[in-house]
Amino acid sequence: MTGGASGIGLATVRRFVAEGANVVFCDLSPEQGREVAAALGDAGKLHHRRRAEGGPNDGVTIAATLGGRSIFVAADVTDQTSLEHVFATATEVFGGLDILVNNAGVGGGEGPIESTPRSLFDRTMAVNLLGPWLGIKLAFPLLRARGGGSIVNTASVSALVGMPGQGAYGASKAGVLQLTRVAAIEGASDFIRVNAVCPGGVLTPIIYDSPIFESGFDPALVDQGLAGAQPLPRACKPEDVADAILWLASDESSFVTGQSINVDGGLTIEFDSRYRTKSNFQR
Repeated sequence: MTGGASGIGLATVRRFVAEGANVVFCDLSPEQGREVAAALGDAGKLHHRRRAEGGPNDGVTIAATLGGRSIFVAADVTDQTSLEHVFATATEVFGGLDILVNNAGVGGGEGPIESTPRSLFDRTMAVNLLGPWLGIKLAFPLLRARGGGSIVNTASVSALVGMPGQGAYGASKAGVLQLTRVAAIEGASDFIRVNAVCPGGVLTPIIYDSPIFESGFDPALVDQGLAGAQPLPRACKPEDVADAILWLASDESSFVTGQSINVDGGLTIEFDSRYRTKSNFQR
């Protein structure tokens, strides 16, 4: 599991452990987050500098609370050597790899294309698209050795519709969907399934505590705002996406590959949001 220390990733780690899985998850440590942010210049605002050692998004602390079924490895998914260490840990400690969840992601509100720095575009593509590509590349031989397995990639509804201010983010997530389809074809003969989830707006730190902004927002207010963003009148929670990932990772979806599931409360099938009543937005 990549990007497992917050939001959808953290909810998925917890869900898998609760189901009895052994989980190796990676993310930037709080110290790495600050270091990467400082080194990247304009693109550094994509990475958290407010996360503290011992806090709720510190992978070491998370693993300690979950017990022996989970191991945290600090890693940058854009660095192949760093990511190789994550996979090596899984094989050395737990004997092999059966499931990969490519979840690490950044961005989502970089602003208009014409005013977005090239460095921010490059980093967004590196984390959101190169990261899953590297994950698949490293996972395939390990899954093949186990007789097959499942890969689940986290994409976004931004891959499906044109959202202003998300040129880099939307393009990277659209790339994830095509990567999913290609990998599914390449892995099929070895019983390696590759699928994706496309969340809508989810009540996670990437929204209410986005590093793009100098300070975060009240999660309760964001929850209220997200409740009116799609036909189902409540905010999507990380656990909603984790449940979809769990199904795609499990044998219950053993004949499903190359697909994407929209976990968006109906957002992408709605003809015109103006048809919804005002009361929907106030629930």
